[in-house]
Amino acid sequence: MLSIGLAILLPVLLFLASTAWGLFRNYLIARKVGLPIIIAPVSPENPIWMLLARYIVPIVQYIPIGNGYFSRFCHLGWEFEEKARPHIELGDAFMFATPGKNWIYLCNAEAIHDVVRRERQGEFARPIELLAMLDVFGPNISTMNGSDWQRHRKCTAASFNEQSNLLVWNNAAVDGDSTMATDTRTLALGVLVHAAFGKSFDFYGARDKKKTTFGRLSYREALATLLENAILILALGPKTLKRLAFIPRLGQLSNAAEQFKQYMLEMFEEHAQHTQDDKAQGNLIKSLVRASLEEKLISQDEVIGNIFVFNFAGHDTTAHSLAFTFMLLAVNPEVQEWMAEEIRHVVGHEDILGVDYSMFPKLVRTLAVLLETLRLYNPLLSISKGTSSTSARLKIGEQTVIVPPHTRVILNLNALHSHPKYWGDDSLEWKPSRWIEARPGDGLVHDREQIVMPSHGAYIAWSEGNRACPGKKFSQVEHVAVMVAMFRDHVVAPARKEGESMEAARGRAVDTLKDTGMLLLLQMLHPEKTPLVWQNRPQV
Repeated sequence: MLSIGLAILLPVLLFLASTAWGLFRNYLIARKVGLPIIIAPVSPENPIWMLLARYIVPIVQYIPIGNGYFSRFCHLGWEFEEKARPHIELGDAFMFATPGKNWIYLCNAEAIHDVVRRERQGEFARPIELLAMLDVFGPNISTMNGSDWQRHRKCTAASFNEQSNLLVWNNAAVDGDSTMATDTRTLALGVLVHAAFGKSFDFYGARDKKKTTFGRLSYREALATLLENAILILALGPKTLKRLAFIPRLGQLSNAAEQFKQYMLEMFEEHAQHTQDDKAQGNLIKSLVRASLEEKLISQDEVIGNIFVFNFAGHDTTAHSLAFTFMLLAVNPEVQEWMAEEIRHVVGHEDILGVDYSMFPKLVRTLAVLLETLRLYNPLLSISKGTSSTSARLKIGEQTVIVPPHTRVILNLNALHSHPKYWGDDSLEWKPSRWIEARPGDGLVHDREQIVMPSHGAYIAWSEGNRACPGKKFSQVEHVAVMVAMFRDHVVAPARKEGESMEAARGRAVDTLKDTGMLLLLQMLHPEKTPLVWQNRPQV
């Protein structure tokens, strides 16, 4: 009996000893760097902790673990909760000493631009092991560095052009009477798969959504099922899902994964038959197939891997950004009217479905709404870089530090985008007008307004450098087109409960915005608590 107890206890003791030793060793390394240190007894990249932290932290928050920062920083999504406060307290950079790797959190615009610039030279590379789960359907652009990344970038970059932006505009500028205002995921999915992959389908919203079964799914149903269960599919992978298919929910997800992979193979074969006949620039799937069959740059598995990762990355980021924007506009009717003034001036009374893409550059207020939303509610809270087997010198303000080998360098977007040093005393206020400047001169103010990017360089919502988001303009065009479609003739407000005033309803919407956290991306955790209603805009 004693031997059984030891056999059970020994692995636990060895794990705890290994963890303690790793933490002690990394703390000694961190002390030599000269930055403020936060002791994190659990590594932020520990997958089990990532899943369980939100349940454990509230229980242990009063226990003095580490140096008092455990409950503040040792859970997923603390960056959104804390914003710039840790950097105001501790400085432009501080260090996590963990049992795994040490992490430097950085909130200094000049230092961040230096890190991004030096990535091109082979320093501060993206730690692709943190994204290895995105290889679920095959290697792709998100999980590669160096020459392999350049190869994938060459295959995909050409498809993000004005031709694809025109497709995005035409697909996003839809009739404002549809129910898509409450179905941002469906909207984002529809635009993405048509513009990038040549697929189209009729819209149906959350209220008339079809149930997933074990039968034949459409491309849309299979992809939507995967995206709605992204954490599970990425954590377990298709093979494990198949082994656990006896569990009903996992069985449905496994079925969707198998059918989606079959659709991707069919898409490959379909486009493979026409690549020699069609030499013009095409959408993303055409570019990938051509790169595989004619240029021999990527394999079929890599084509499939990229189809999935672009579906994943391009869909959820856009959907969450639209959801935040709609809720923010419902809370701020004065911003709605400010934006709608511009839309009515630029678009006039033209049929929404006929609004021309040439109007996009004139819709500067409408674009500013997106820029400001991503400043405070970016789906990515941070960007990960790091050193490999060698150290690197980094100047942070007036201090120069030596970043040790195998250290994560985290560009803290949420802190950078909310620090009063860069954004002023109203840095936490959602204020799209901060992006607009009117050129001097005569004429209507709408014709003289322009977007002014901040001179301090503290805005990198789509990242920068080599690893900047290739779909930056794609997402901007889509967001602006949706705003035009929805807000020229309509207004949005929180749905009031019986006997509730509009002021109280807007207060509830503010609470819903505050109830935001990190799952796979930053998102409102319970948007259903504040449904939105759309009404015709009063005629001016």
